[in-house]
Amino acid sequence: MKKLGIVGAIAVLCSAALFAQNYKDGFYFAQDADYANNQRNQVVIEVRGGKIASAAWNILSLNAGTKDLKTIAASGAVPAAATWATQAAAVEQHLVSSQDVKAVTVSGGPANAKPFFDLASKALKARAIAKGAYKDGWYYAEAAAADAYHTKNSTLITVVNGTIVDMLWNGILVGMPASVNPSKMITSRAKGYPMTDAKKMWHEQATLFAAALIKAQNPDSIKLKANAAPDGVSGVSIQVKDYLDIVKQALAAAR
Repeated sequence: MKKLGIVGAIAVLCSAALFAQNYKDGFYFAQDADYANNQRNQVVIEVRGGKIASAAWNILSLNAGTKDLKTIAASGAVPAAATWATQAAAVEQHLVSSQDVKAVTVSGGPANAKPFFDLASKALKARAIAKGAYKDGWYYAEAAAADAYHTKNSTLITVVNGTIVDMLWNGILVGMPASVNPSKMITSRAKGYPMTDAKKMWHEQATLFAAALIKAQNPDSIKLKANAAPDGVSGVSIQVKDYLDIVKQALAAAR
């Protein structure tokens, strides 16, 4: 081993010792409170033997028909996404080797790694994620055709330790004028997407229903009224059957 390599290894070991802290074994998750600039950071931390054993940084988007950034990167179709994934991997490895959740910059990482470390710290202060029935990962599905409201429903589901921890209900607006953003979530959040005889806009109801599904952990447990609206989900009066169908489609890959 070259002398520089030994020095570097010693530096890493000293850093790890300096920031070493014992955590309770388990999986931990944190994400941005909302979508800033239509994006949300997510961080997953695994603790084994009281130490951070692995970390995952991902980014979700409200753009129409968009999968999580790491899945996009793995496809090789978007060079910028692949570059980000390589930089994110450097940040993840730095956390595991140094155990330092207060870092700000990392060699080989993106210009701004602070969102990752902020969420890593937040995750480790939260309760560990209970063991669930699904396989970990990010799962996307969208409807094959538009519904009566000119929307192709889509879902992006985050699973940590077998438990659904996040679910994004979005839609691809089809046949709309160029002035309308094709993302139903972006359109509703920006301009409002009023629903007939409803007090809440579409994006508000979609978010409430996604939260209900996270709590239920099983789309089959959701009961529907005759008009295809959910029964017993406060604040949600929109039809949800078509969305439930693609949730089941996405989760089929997580079984």
